[in-house]
Amino acid sequence: MNGARKYWWIILILVLLTAGATICAIRWQAWFGMPEEPEWTGDTITYRFYCFGDDSVPGFTLTDSGWQDIRYPDTLDILLLGDVHSQLTKEDYDTLSCRLPNIDFYAQLGDWLERGYPYYEQQLYHALEGTRLADLPVATCPGNHEYGKGLHASLSPVWAGMFRHPQNGPLEMTGTTYYIDFPGLRFIVIDTQRLRLIRHFTRLNAWLTQVLQDAGDRYTVVMMHHPVYSNTKGRVNAGVYLSCHTPLRKADLVFSGHDHQYARQLPFVATTACSTYHEPKFDHYHERQGTSDRYYERIMLYNDTLHLSTYQLSTGALYDECIITR
Repeated sequence: MNGARKYWWIILILVLLTAGATICAIRWQAWFGMPEEPEWTGDTITYRFYCFGDDSVPGFTLTDSGWQDIRYPDTLDILLLGDVHSQLTKEDYDTLSCRLPNIDFYAQLGDWLERGYPYYEQQLYHALEGTRLADLPVATCPGNHEYGKGLHASLSPVWAGMFRHPQNGPLEMTGTTYYIDFPGLRFIVIDTQRLRLIRHFTRLNAWLTQVLQDAGDRYTVVMMHHPVYSNTKGRVNAGVYLSCHTPLRKADLVFSGHDHQYARQLPFVATTACSTYHEPKFDHYHERQGTSDRYYERIMLYNDTLHLSTYQLSTGALYDECIITR
C-alpha cells in the first residue's frame, strides 16, 4: 500500500512538472521575451522635459507651501493621461492643449512608450515638439512597458534619462516614486513595477502611510500604473493590493492604468488613452465604468474643492465627473 501511494506521488509530481514546463514554453515569449527594436530613420532630436525635481519650473515658483502656480494662484489645473503606448500623435497633443488651454502641468501614469527603446523615445519627442505641452512641466511614473522583461527586469535607460523627478521616495525607489507639494494639494507618484522583493512592499507601505499622513489639510492625489483593484478579467495585483490598499483609503483620488479600461470607484479611478482594450470585469460596485474607448482626465483644484472630469479622447465629450469637498 505504501509503495503504491509512493508511485502516485511520483506520478502527480511528474504531471505538475510537465504542466509547468508546458505553460512556461507557451508563455515564455510573453513573460520574458522582448520584441525586436525598430530602427529609427528620421531626424534625431533632443528634447527637455520640465520636471518638479528641477530647481525651477516654468509657470511655478517654489514657496514654503510647495510649487505655486504663477498665472492663477488660486487654481491648479492638471491634465492626466493613462496608458498611451506611443499611440498619440502631434495632432492629438495639440488637440488636448486646445481643449484644456489653462492646464498648469500634465501627468502620465505609465506605459507612455510602447517599449523603452530609442525609437519610441524619438517618436515621443517628435510628437510633443512644438506643442503647448512642450512648455509645461510633467509628472510621470514608469509602467511595465518602460521596464525590460525577465526575472530581474530593470527600468530602461531611455526612460531613466528623460525625467528629473523629486528624490523624496522610499529607499531603492527614489526618482520613480515621489511626491510633489502644491498649496492645497499633494501629488503622489508610485512606481508599482519596481515592487519585487518583500522589502520593497514594506518600505512602500511605510512611506506611503507617512506621506499621506504628513499631507495635512492638503488634498491627496495618487498616480500609479498597476491598480489596487484590477478591472480586467484574470488580473490580480496582489503585491500592489497588500502594500497600498490600506493607506490609499485616506487618499482623495487614486489613478491607475494597465487594465486599458475606465472605471471609477472613489477614490480609485482607472483610465486609458490606448486603443487596445482588455476584457473588463463588470462589477456592481463601480460608480461608473467605461467600455472600448479612450479617455483623459482633468483634475482641477479651485475654491478648496477638487473637481474630476473625464473626457472621451476622440470627441472631447464629457464622460464622467465628480466633485470632492472637505
